[in-house]
Amino acid sequence: MAKSELVLDVKNISKKRGKTPILKDVNFSIRKGEICGFVGRNGAGKTTLMKIITSMLFPDEGKIIICGKNLKTEREEALKNIGAVVETPEMYGYLTGRQNLNYMASMLKDVTKDDIEEAIRYSNLGDKIDEKVKKYSLGMKQRLGLAQALIGDISLLILDEPTNGLDPLGVVELENTINTLVKEKGVSVFISSHILSEIENICTKVVFIDNGKIVNIQKMDEEPQVNNIKNIFIKTDLPEKAAESVKSIPNIELSKVEKNGVSVLVNTDIYDITKILVTLHNEGVNVEGFSEVKEKLEDKFIKIMGDNNND
Repeated sequence: MAKSELVLDVKNISKKRGKTPILKDVNFSIRKGEICGFVGRNGAGKTTLMKIITSMLFPDEGKIIICGKNLKTEREEALKNIGAVVETPEMYGYLTGRQNLNYMASMLKDVTKDDIEEAIRYSNLGDKIDEKVKKYSLGMKQRLGLAQALIGDISLLILDEPTNGLDPLGVVELENTINTLVKEKGVSVFISSHILSEIENICTKVVFIDNGKIVNIQKMDEEPQVNNIKNIFIKTDLPEKAAESVKSIPNIELSKVEKNGVSVLVNTDIYDITKILVTLHNEGVNVEGFSEVKEKLEDKFIKIMGDNNND
């Protein structure tokens, strides 16, 4: 895997259900240490692709490379590099959480007691690990599913809607666990969720899928700009007056008026932001501060899906 540290390479994957295309020529990759979000509308193909990557389904075309191993021709070698929680984790209700993990570990090679204890630690189940699973809530089952996925020396963790059943504290704990896994073990994570704020909080890259096609791939630390246009929020106690003043300034577009200020779109290649502040000051608008507004993932999602509908 030393070669470019590529953990997952999805190449030209297509899949039909009957005559209906589910996935259409899907391509993307994940490198070591990346936390990659996977978002799209319901029925876009997210779970289908995750099942293909975990060998629960087979593609009609294309190939999956995991840590340099072809999933079709080197299945066992490829799969030992991944842990996954796809849909509701399967487990035995009459066994305790720990017994479930011990049973699963018995089917894997070279898993030690320390490996199991480490997986339990990451799951945040605490003393509940020794209770019977039939008493578990959905959120606790999700935590146990995470522990199952972490047994062994994995390089890629695949999580399909992992926050289902988790309360807000559980969501925060999961986010912390994922960040810890990346820092401590160098694990890469491929995670889907319909709650975009969760993806935004944790992911370093996001893959957008719509109608079975990848329509956008975006690194979260890169803010796309068109002609260096920036969205600037100007804080003031006179937002209505500020809005009227902004409308009179050439090459400035009023974006939004809020209770405590206004947002404006500025092409910083041709217009200095300080000139706006001077203009507002001269017209009696007290400016308390200004900052660049980063586009939220939800806004990006709406725009990308809208653009795809117009294609």
